[in-house]
Amino acid sequence: MRRIKLWQLNVLLALVLISVAVLGLCTGVKWESLTLLWRAPASLDGRIMWTIRIPRILSVVMVGALLSVSGLLMQSLSRNPIADPSILGVNAGAMLALIIGSLLGMSLSIVTTIWLSLVGAAVAFTAVLLIAMTRQGLDVLRFILGGTVFSSFISCLAYAGSLLTNTTMQFRNLLVGGFSAVTYAHVRVLCGGLIIVLATILLMRKQLSLLVLDDTTARSLGAKPGLTRVVAALLVVISAGISVAVAGNIGFVGLGIPQMINYVHPDRLERNVVPTVLLGAIFMMVVDIVAKTLTAPSELPLSALSAICGGIFLLLVIMKGARVTER
Repeated sequence: MRRIKLWQLNVLLALVLISVAVLGLCTGVKWESLTLLWRAPASLDGRIMWTIRIPRILSVVMVGALLSVSGLLMQSLSRNPIADPSILGVNAGAMLALIIGSLLGMSLSIVTTIWLSLVGAAVAFTAVLLIAMTRQGLDVLRFILGGTVFSSFISCLAYAGSLLTNTTMQFRNLLVGGFSAVTYAHVRVLCGGLIIVLATILLMRKQLSLLVLDDTTARSLGAKPGLTRVVAALLVVISAGISVAVAGNIGFVGLGIPQMINYVHPDRLERNVVPTVLLGAIFMMVVDIVAKTLTAPSELPLSALSAICGGIFLLLVIMKGARVTER
């Protein structure tokens, strides 16, 4: 089978993303024509398009991009194809920090929410790394298993803590994930985070691509493995922390998307970043469209839909690994 070229893959994904974004803009409680944006922007339906649907579409695209690229970085960092911020407790850590902040009486403005999420994600990721570290370095099995157990533990704490707050419904929405309350302020935060993450990856693309190699080989090629791991970890924290602060606990996006891209276009991290970002945005858009239209006017929880997709993908990965082992 002839492998698809990178530019062809990028163009195809970009066209699909534009098409899905237009569909997402038109769908909701009821179908709206795209022409309302310029023909009747002052009407009620026009204002809904400009003030609710456009910021929602932009937020969905950027959250999908951030979560998918965080998965790509984490899989390179751990050298494990099933590493994902949601599985390893990063998302749950961000959620727990938000709930603790609320219990302490902090006003959860956008800025406070972002900082609490980043701190929580950083603490959780650091804890998982400490669990997985041995004298020989990072133990991949302990990283995955320890991270999974730690994630379950702090997820339970986060849920229990949400019941003690005065904003239970707000935290319920964060726990199940969704974009129903996003504004242009959230769009600006997501845009800033995405620019920081992608710009850093661009500047350090060579070093980040060498994370999959052992330290001795990476050093011989001019990389600094220790510094690169720290940068990669910070990028994962920024991506996951901001995404949780805006959209809640949406998991498994970072698990499947990088592996799908690697399947159709196996290549280095630096060359697969763009298609990973595009496919992550497409996936998040499709899930959001299903969530807001299937049971309209109510919405399905995004975390459940993404978990179903992620669970199916994880099962396929395990089955594929079992077949390889048998051979």
